Amino acid sequence: MSEHFESNQKPKEDQPIIRSTRIHNIEAMPFDPLKPRLGRRESEPHSEEVSYLYEVLHSNFPASRTIWDLHHYFLVDTEEIDIQFDISFFKDLQIEYSLSSYRASNFNNQVPTMAINLLSKNTWQMDIGIHVDYCRLLKIPLYIVFSPFYIGKAIYKPPFLRAYILQPDGDYHIQDLNRISLKEGNTSVNRAALLDVSKIVPFNLGTMELISRHEGDLPRYRLILVDTQNYGIFPTPVQKEKARADQLQKKLEQSQRKF
Repeated sequence: MSEHFESNQKPKEDQPIIRSTRIHNIEAMPFDPLKPRLGRRESEPHSEEVSYLYEVLHSNFPASRTIWDLHHYFLVDTEEIDIQFDISFFKDLQIEYSLSSYRASNFNNQVPTMAINLLSKNTWQMDIGIHVDYCRLLKIPLYIVFSPFYIGKAIYKPPFLRAYILQPDGDYHIQDLNRISLKEGNTSVNRAALLDVSKIVPFNLGTMELISRHEGDLPRYRLILVDTQNYGIFPTPVQKEKARADQLQKKLEQSQRKF
């Protein structure tokens, strides 16, 4: 039988006590924000897009420091604040060694020039809630949240990109982008569908709709970094190598036609 019956009779001394493992009327927290996530991400799109952003920033801006998926510790008065960003970008900061975490007190209390969190089902409330307040308190110039796919909240249905831009009075000005800048496979970026943050970082922000889908037919999106001069997308190392190989192949074919 599938029903569970409980008896008021006391068990015999040699009879093991069987207790139900069910806990009723308590909603479990999706994760403990005080414990490290140990690099485990909720989905393949989340993992791929964090990796993509790291590769683009790390390879195209070597004079700056890009950190991914680490805890960041900041001291405000006597309170230590712990925030885990998916990506943090420190303009013109050089750290020649790898890190287990970023502790601002070891680097003249420098805060990221830009911090990025990709929204997910378990973390989106913190990413658009307390993390915004922490970033404002720390005076982080640019805080970005982005939906790589639909997480189940209509207000953040992608394409969704939001930039919190620090103002001189210490408050954040919010800019949202709710349309795609281009589709994967196309080369022409819709310049009207970009967020101009070039006064803070050396690029603009846009969204790309990817060809691949998530869990059946959910559309996937990518946060892209767009050159402010030629409006091209900053590439990953693999994309750079492919472009170089294609260019060499083109030159080879041109030289062969001459003979």
